[in-house]
Amino acid sequence: MSTTPFSDAYDDVLDGLSAPGFSTDKPWLDYLARARKLCRIDGFDIGEASLLDELRKTLSKAAAKGSGEAQSLLSFAGEKLSGAGANPTVGVDLAERAGALKVLRHTYLLKRSGAHRVWCVGIPPSFTQWPTQALLGALPAAVAKLSDTTDRFSADDRKHLSNASLTALRWVHKAMMVSGNMKSKKNFEIVARWFADASSSDQDVMDTGALLNAGLKQIAAKLMSGRLIYTDHVIERGTGNFDGVEAFVWGDKLDVVYIENEFFGNRNTLSGPNNWARIVIHELTHRELNTDDHAYEHEGMAPRKIGQAKARTNADSWAWFCVDCGGALTNGQITTALGR
Repeated sequence: MSTTPFSDAYDDVLDGLSAPGFSTDKPWLDYLARARKLCRIDGFDIGEASLLDELRKTLSKAAAKGSGEAQSLLSFAGEKLSGAGANPTVGVDLAERAGALKVLRHTYLLKRSGAHRVWCVGIPPSFTQWPTQALLGALPAAVAKLSDTTDRFSADDRKHLSNASLTALRWVHKAMMVSGNMKSKKNFEIVARWFADASSSDQDVMDTGALLNAGLKQIAAKLMSGRLIYTDHVIERGTGNFDGVEAFVWGDKLDVVYIENEFFGNRNTLSGPNNWARIVIHELTHRELNTDDHAYEHEGMAPRKIGQAKARTNADSWAWFCVDCGGALTNGQITTALGR
């Protein structure tokens, strides 16, 4: 797999925004000052999120007046494409500046509800490298890429991702209530259902509840942190490496979940919004708790099959437990999931 995660592309954004050479026109200077506040070393800052929609509106208005998006972005980046300043190729410095702007052009703060704050970066599907690298080289090719206004994630996709995160947060909070009150017979039974095997003692189940509660607090905190980013792995597009993959996390220093084509698929026991929220929880257990994929639901992840120890560290076991606590499973779905 590629060794260039989104975190590295984000470093290119920071480098580009901090570099000299941007337009000295006041409107662009004002945008640049805000963009530098928006992009912090540890991720996007919600306090300047409104800049993103304002940038898109400015580009749209310019396009309506005859200035294409590529022309506007390059002008912002300090390249006028005319006279002595015009260049037949895009070098590293200009690629960093224009690439940073292209990333922001396709970055969205998803709808907020209470403490729920998540970002989505949807680089156009025509890109097979992160923008800074993709823009290097022949100017016409760079102009074509900068002119592509298509978002990798449509407005509906972004709405679904936002709702999935919000639902996931609600389920995690309910799962925290269940695992935090193990004296309740009902709560005890829910935990045992997903994590206890034939050898598990009552104390084992109680201990599992404490383990779950501590881990779920970390996941809830991440969903409320304002630092979680959804994107796809641009460099892996078209390689076939992620055919059939819903989502994954990797060794990013930023809080990134990669959303791939199968995320919105329908090949699971769960489907639609409930499955999307399950996937979010599944991936965050990997990122925050270092869980493993001992078994997926469709393979058979019942604790009687994989054992208590593996169930405690199995990402799908955590995710299905949360769905159950959220009241989103039918008896038939529970039977199917635990009967494989």
